[in-house]
Amino acid sequence: MAVKILTDEETAFFSEQLAMIIEAGIPLADGIEILAGDAGDKRFKEIAETVLSRMKDDDATLFDAMDKSGIFPGYAVKMVRIGSVTGRIEDTLNGLAEYYSKRAELKQTIRSSVSHPLILLAMMTVVVIVLVIRVLPMFRDIFSQFDDTAAAAVEDSVSFAYNMGTAVMVILIAILVMILAAALLMRFPASRKKLLRLLSNFVLTRGISEAMAMADVTAAMSMMAECGISPEQSLELVRDITENKNVKERIKNCESMVLNGEYFADALKNSELLPGIYAHSLKVAYRSGSIDQAWRKISSRFGQECDRRIYGAVSFIEPAIIAVLAVMIGSVLLTVMLPLTNIMSGIG
Repeated sequence: MAVKILTDEETAFFSEQLAMIIEAGIPLADGIEILAGDAGDKRFKEIAETVLSRMKDDDATLFDAMDKSGIFPGYAVKMVRIGSVTGRIEDTLNGLAEYYSKRAELKQTIRSSVSHPLILLAMMTVVVIVLVIRVLPMFRDIFSQFDDTAAAAVEDSVSFAYNMGTAVMVILIAILVMILAAALLMRFPASRKKLLRLLSNFVLTRGISEAMAMADVTAAMSMMAECGISPEQSLELVRDITENKNVKERIKNCESMVLNGEYFADALKNSELLPGIYAHSLKVAYRSGSIDQAWRKISSRFGQECDRRIYGAVSFIEPAIIAVLAVMIGSVLLTVMLPLTNIMSGIG
């Protein structure tokens, strides 16, 4: 039976358990077997057994088992690969546990921020549908019973009200359909990757996407710098960390410059992978022998920038949705009130 891909919470928990196994000095295969046997939760038991079967059947490493199982997020798999190469698999797993716990909290914050406005949006959509299908036609029938002068006075207003109500209804339904489609697509890895790639090029989400990508990349570069991995190998390993097209292209350009003999810090600047001030600090750090501390600070700053952008966007979501709904509600009220005001003026 196929096991569905892990959620952020499950990835965080499983990474934490694996780190504890390594810290205790237990061989990974034996430790995962113990986890599978002692797991009280059926879902966690399935995850542990899936990884364990891959390790036993193919005599695979943890990275290979996670990769071939197809149930782990791509970033987690790629970071475990880097952790295996650098010999810091325990630190990598602890970092992944913290990373995915933070992502789970962020997703919950986003859900809380948009759930109430979306419920209101759905309710307003139902109201508008009822107005367009039932109420406005009823107004038209009522107005047609008046004398010709009064009916003529409101005919244009009724038509305008009906057309506006129909437009509002179509827009609201389209928004709900797009939200539902996006939610469904995010459940499938292939479509999720395409959707995230689309968002990385969308003007309103491009900055957040690049900030998240750079936070991931600099975290991996920091870990490899601490292990003494060469710049060429670091860039090769980190190239597959992100799916952001722009960041990936800058990494490739930087790697090409380094292979052509350009100094690493200069290549980081000239490829625009890092801002000039960070590249300069790395140049000084390479000369002073404090490269790991410099990368750690750079990684921390990119992580903070990523958090700032994400939470800024989250804080903007709710008022933005409410503002859009206020416009929609005003339009709906206008479609109802305009014919009434015109008929009253016609009667007067």
